[in-house]
Amino acid sequence: MKNKITIIVLLIFNLNFAYSQNTLKELTDKNKNWQLFSQEKIITIDINKTENFIVNNLKFVIVWDKQLSYSENIGFYGGIKSLTIFKNNKSLQTISNIEDNIALGTISISFYDYNLDGYLDFTIPIDCGKICWDKYYIFNSQKNKYENLKDWDYLRIQKINKIKKQILSEPDDNAITDNRKLYQIKGLKLTEMK
Repeated sequence: MKNKITIIVLLIFNLNFAYSQNTLKELTDKNKNWQLFSQEKIITIDINKTENFIVNNLKFVIVWDKQLSYSENIGFYGGIKSLTIFKNNKSLQTISNIEDNIALGTISISFYDYNLDGYLDFTIPIDCGKICWDKYYIFNSQKNKYENLKDWDYLRIQKINKIKKQILSEPDDNAITDNRKLYQIKGLKLTEMK
């Protein structure tokens, strides 16, 4: 009896897994405008000291603080005390106290137009284990500043459709289930499609 129940459970699980994979595959195959996000031009800069750099037409002024982040077992490992963003020599905003949540003594900032509105956005790592997760800063052109929008945080992008402004997330490192999600981008908002 246990063997029959196990077989039935595995059969249901496999059918559900195949259905979810096929549904997402159908969604992405219907429209040939999907591109692997890993092949997009993403600019990544590793920060571990006070420095300035320019990405596109924006200047980033970083002040590194070796004692910003602390752990009992590691000690001090630093972080960004302030990140000031300039456009045309005018300060847009300053983001303060960005801790090195991964405790590597380096914070990687990745730049890309994540919401596909023509403005440069950026991410900063929130957490890393088997999988790394990012905090997204999306440029709000009406307010002329970057906003950390919680709907975007922890998103890992596998594919992107620039025509339909859609994102397909990467699976969460789980070989058993296909837990990818399809998102629609509308302005600054990211909405999961059902």
